[in-house]
Amino acid sequence: MSDKRKSRPFSASRQRRLTKRSSSLDSTRTPFNPNSSICATNVILVAIDLRTPKQKIEDLQKEIIESKDESTAEQYLNQLVLMQVYTNLEYGDNSIENARAYVNLSKFYLNRKSNFLPQAKFHALNARQILEYLNIKPNDDNILQNLLAYDIYLTLTKCSINAKQYLLQRELKIKNKHILSIDKVHINHDFNLIKKYLDKLKHLMKPMAYEQIHMEYLFVKFDKILFDSKEFDESIYELIDQLVIYIEKFFSNDQIKRTIDLYLRSGSYLIKYDENIQDGLKYYRKAIELANEQEKTKSSIKHKHQLANAILQRSIAKDALNVLCESLPDKIQLFGDFSEEVIQTESRIGSIYLREGECLNAVEHLKTCLDLQEFVYGSNDSRTCETRRLIEFLKKDPMVSRTFFARTQDGIRQSRPVFRVTNKVSHKKEDLQLLQKVTKKPPISSKT
Repeated sequence: MSDKRKSRPFSASRQRRLTKRSSSLDSTRTPFNPNSSICATNVILVAIDLRTPKQKIEDLQKEIIESKDESTAEQYLNQLVLMQVYTNLEYGDNSIENARAYVNLSKFYLNRKSNFLPQAKFHALNARQILEYLNIKPNDDNILQNLLAYDIYLTLTKCSINAKQYLLQRELKIKNKHILSIDKVHINHDFNLIKKYLDKLKHLMKPMAYEQIHMEYLFVKFDKILFDSKEFDESIYELIDQLVIYIEKFFSNDQIKRTIDLYLRSGSYLIKYDENIQDGLKYYRKAIELANEQEKTKSSIKHKHQLANAILQRSIAKDALNVLCESLPDKIQLFGDFSEEVIQTESRIGSIYLREGECLNAVEHLKTCLDLQEFVYGSNDSRTCETRRLIEFLKKDPMVSRTFFARTQDGIRQSRPVFRVTNKVSHKKEDLQLLQKVTKKPPISSKT
């Protein structure tokens, strides 16, 4: 037998370990040259930030101001998060500065879509927890503390009102459970605290700065009346006038748009109460007049459509018809003859006429609507079939059948043809034979 030891073959993993071990023990190494540049592809050099948290906060504040108009929402959020982290490190968990950083984060989420309401509420609650820890009350004369408390409770109230508004949206079939869980019962309590802090700030701030925060308070009060009041609030008239003054003073860029929105929302609130219907319609008409004077035709048409909806809600069909018929030529000119807006308007006008018993006017607009629907949607579409069903129903009325359908051609209403008495008679032989054949009486059949 051979004295040679049997050696088992190396596995792949064992071979890799052996190669790695031998390379690490290799004596031929390249000496380090401090003047040579590092060119390894897998090495990433990161500079060490030696700034203190306070310096980082100051730099972030400058960066936010400089990039205010250029930064995206994601970049701005990253800046706010870093600001809160550095503020916490510098001033501590339960500091006024940290509470202010939480408020800024909450305001950012509050200005996003409603899906971010839970995040806004979370950061506002963190700020209020610090406020309660510091035992800040409205009877103090510290402007920073009073302003912080005012912002915290105003943000909390906004979150609750927006959550209540989200709850009232009927078009959303599946609603966010986190938004539904937001507290909505402490709105009045928080709002009373806001008024107390606001009274303190009136004597501590400059008039212009105070007017700006007072305007913000009035807008929140307006939303509270719209979504949280169970009874009519008489103060809304004075509130509308004050908000119009503030809009003219502080919003030079979108002043008209904000005023129109205020009038529309005021009108939608007032028409809910029988005694204030006319006031509500007055604000709707103010919005339309302002849109006609200052804005584009499209905006004016939109507001007219809202006015018609508001009037129909109160069962004032005549006024709604006037608004819809008035806006129809503008819609045809702006959107085109075969547009969705024109089809819907024709359908609504016809339906209102039908409901009021004016069948001739109803069938005229419904026939126009049917022709448009057959061209745009097709003959078998459910909307087309529904309009056709209504027209077939109207055909059963003898007056409608005689006066409309008996004298229509290709969907266009025609006047009755003129009766002519001076018809010329042809004396051609073929024509005479044909005339005699037509006028000849048929033979009388005899009974067998």
